[in-house]
Amino acid sequence: MATQAKVKKRDRERTKGKILKAVGEVIEQYGTEKVGVNLIARQAGVNKVLIYRYFGGVDGLMEQFVKTGQYTTTSSLEFIENLPTPAPEDRGKVWTDIMKTNLKDLRERKATRDLIRWEIGAGKPVLSDARNDVGNKMSEKIGQIPGYPDTEALIAILIGGIYHLTVSADYRDKIMAIDLQSEEGWSRIEKTLVDIIAALDK
Repeated sequence: MATQAKVKKRDRERTKGKILKAVGEVIEQYGTEKVGVNLIARQAGVNKVLIYRYFGGVDGLMEQFVKTGQYTTTSSLEFIENLPTPAPEDRGKVWTDIMKTNLKDLRERKATRDLIRWEIGAGKPVLSDARNDVGNKMSEKIGQIPGYPDTEALIAILIGGIYHLTVSADYRDKIMAIDLQSEEGWSRIEKTLVDIIAALDK
């Protein structure tokens, strides 16, 4: 019986993974306006009943899409759980690494950029709520940068900048003199992210 239960659990988790992967595929292929139970189920090769059973519907599915690392590497609860609690003097470096990973993920993941546009345009709170939940847990785990008392506001500004820059790169070549279509331009942006945190981590 125990073995059967383990097999069922493994099959359930595998199916949930297929469904979550299908969300990103649907967004990339058809756009956010096509996100729905029927198309996601067809893309995943599963019965749509399973989406309701495992996620409660599209909103629950989108929330889990954020929290399982499909959205960005650093948005997964597993990432936060496996993150060592840093010593105060190491917090600046940890936040810097997370910002760099976030920038890299958003540059590489068109589905995530499309979701950001969709969320802003449609005013969907489910993604914001899920990201805020993850962000709060991350902040509790890492802690404040010793040299800067309002680290949450600092990270909010940096993340907002990352969102805007990566989404903008889909439809414009430059912001001021920064070339958003070249590695040189993105290297400048990443270096500035690092420099901002380093300057405040005194």
